[in-house]
Amino acid sequence: MIEVDFLKQAEEFLTSRDIGFVQPGIVGRKSEGKVEVIFPVPETLDPNVAVVDPPDVRVWVNTESGAVELIDQM
Repeated sequence: MIEVDFLKQAEEFLTSRDIGFVQPGIVGRKSEGKVEVIFPVPETLDPNVAVVDPPDVRVWVNTESGAVELIDQM
């Protein structure tokens, strides 16, 4: 898989779960067969919102299977 594939897998995962995100996403850390994909959340674009925590949504994409899992951010 290449970066475009990771982004597509992540987009499909978030869309299927009705989790809001804004394109474009970026590829972050790579760790033991997983790639982190990061998208800003829509609220970060609203000038009337002072603080968005977390400001992004992150997922792990398995480099072998393409399986995606949400990264819990506190």
